[in-house]
Amino acid sequence: MANSWDSIEPLSEYRTMVDGALREHVERASVSGLPLYRMMQYQLGWVDRDGLEYPTEPAQRTLGSLSAEAASVTIGATTAAAYAGAAIELFSESVIVHEQMQSGEAGSDETPAVWWVWGPAQAINVGDGLHALARLALLQIQRQGHSPESTLAAISTLDDLALKYYEGQYIELTYQERVDITTAQYSTMVRSKQGALLGGALSLGARIAGSENSTVEALWDLGASIGEAAQVYQDISTLWERSTKPEGRVLNKSKLHPVVHVLESGTLAQKREIGGIYFKRVMEASDVEHLAGVLASAGARERSLERIAELTDDIHGKINQITQLPEVRARWRQISEGLIHGQR
Repeated sequence: MANSWDSIEPLSEYRTMVDGALREHVERASVSGLPLYRMMQYQLGWVDRDGLEYPTEPAQRTLGSLSAEAASVTIGATTAAAYAGAAIELFSESVIVHEQMQSGEAGSDETPAVWWVWGPAQAINVGDGLHALARLALLQIQRQGHSPESTLAAISTLDDLALKYYEGQYIELTYQERVDITTAQYSTMVRSKQGALLGGALSLGARIAGSENSTVEALWDLGASIGEAAQVYQDISTLWERSTKPEGRVLNKSKLHPVVHVLESGTLAQKREIGGIYFKRVMEASDVEHLAGVLASAGARERSLERIAELTDDIHGKINQITQLPEVRARWRQISEGLIHGQR
């Protein structure tokens, strides 16, 4: 159930550390023995629906590892960095629980969504509980020698990214029934959602490390650009590279980058054809095939790939501004490429 990218080097070196901090924190909170915490452990990928442990390696914990990477540049792989990673992972998982329920995604046959197994009401409890645990995880850094002011700043960073993410989610929902969306509006939406997760993970790690505000803000901006590029790439994959049924995001009429490009710049006939698909009460898999064909004929895939290239140039420029060390630049370029093109 855990939200992760494919293995991204060199971030994978942190996953055991972050997963350990996660387990420690969730186990500390679950002393009541309520099945609620078993549901959380299920979402985190540790147990099956009956509470039996999976004999597997830790999940990739990409967001948590990204936060630990940002912290480790300054302070090394400390326990505080691991707690920062645990916090962003817990928040991310809370989002997944809620969004799967909102979009009606049942999950996979092997790991059905929490709401599918235990119902929407309990899924709300699980999602809210994971968010609460994320904030509590950051309180642990004070025990690692951080001042109350530093701890509060870290929690504020987490709350900032959460609010930004929910703003993006609100915008995306309002766009579902609209066909007048521009690429600039798409960018704002995506940088609020995916960008807030990646930018928030980076800035949280930098905040834990005691970096200056300028560095924290620069890393947030870097993550936002990576997040936008990653979402455009995933939009392309959703339309043209999928091997299974369309995912809930496209069936729920979320505006993917290729769609927005044609709505903004396509011919009147192309816009009308797309509008006819989106104004249907319910979209089906055949509609997605039809949509993909219209978009392909309009050159939307090529334009989306061009947008990824533009964002990649911007990302490399931001990395060069953040660090002057060639080896660190190369490491961050490798990480950004993995985040953009990795499959989730």
